[in-house]
Amino acid sequence: MKSKTQDKTQDGVARAPGPLGTTVHARLAWSDFQVVLEVARHKSVAKACEPLALSHVTLLRKLEAIETRLKARLFERVRGRYTLTDAGTVVVDAATGIEPLARTAEMQVLGQDMRPSGLVRVTAAGIVIDHLLAPVLSQFGTAFPEVIIELVTSREHTSLVRREADVAIRVSDQAPDWLVGRKLGLVDFGIYGLKRPGLKPQRRPLADWLPQRRWIGFERDARELKFDRWLSTQVPEASVVLRVDGFSQALTMVRAGLGIALLPTFLEHSCPELQALSDPIPALRTPLWLLTHQELRDTMRIQVLIRAFGPALTHALQGL
Repeated sequence: MKSKTQDKTQDGVARAPGPLGTTVHARLAWSDFQVVLEVARHKSVAKACEPLALSHVTLLRKLEAIETRLKARLFERVRGRYTLTDAGTVVVDAATGIEPLARTAEMQVLGQDMRPSGLVRVTAAGIVIDHLLAPVLSQFGTAFPEVIIELVTSREHTSLVRREADVAIRVSDQAPDWLVGRKLGLVDFGIYGLKRPGLKPQRRPLADWLPQRRWIGFERDARELKFDRWLSTQVPEASVVLRVDGFSQALTMVRAGLGIALLPTFLEHSCPELQALSDPIPALRTPLWLLTHQELRDTMRIQVLIRAFGPALTHALQGL
């Protein structure tokens, strides 16, 4: 006799009855776990749309369908903010465990038939290499051991035209039209200092920090990047106690307790000793790009690197 609350099909798997006599499978696909995971990470459906490549309406429908299948509410919705329920936490914990295995498997399968090999020169700012790229390289090396990556650290834009590099990871407002690739996300910047034991300073308006004689600035003549220009126009000369040639050195000086500096917010994920002193500065929000030359886009080793690095760097940027 059939139960009023569940049916059994020929394979013996219990399923919950759906609307209009249909049967709803309680099992989740990996894409369903991804939906719940991204909404949980962003605490917002709107913000989760970009990494999932879904429209707002589609994502809402998918989330509703998942909750219907599980017969459980995964999020509490309060003023547009999505907070995990106990049931949602179970799903997210499972998804977090599956994700690294899924990424590695995808990269391995991607290269099975292609068998890419050879040298790829990748250029990126030192701060990106140190704090975003390292875990990505580990996964990529496991999946494609015959691809040798050579890193070129440069604060300036290493030329892909002159073949100084094959792939560029750039923090820049726009990508040159002669390069091809994708925008991976947005990098925010704020003011940071070193955490002090027993002190919990509150974030304060940016104007409160500008006159303080604690700043670590960039080289006096540096003007090629908008971060240099922002510091030179916003921070008084008298407030600068030390100058360095890039974000990596600025981070080192902040860690040494020598002052405060403008730094990318993604450092909060890998540097818990940092103290955010201001909110992110809207004028400095900048896209992160993964780019290559048009003539290289069909090269096998470049293809697999772009396809593997893209999602992995996006997740690293979000601190996942």
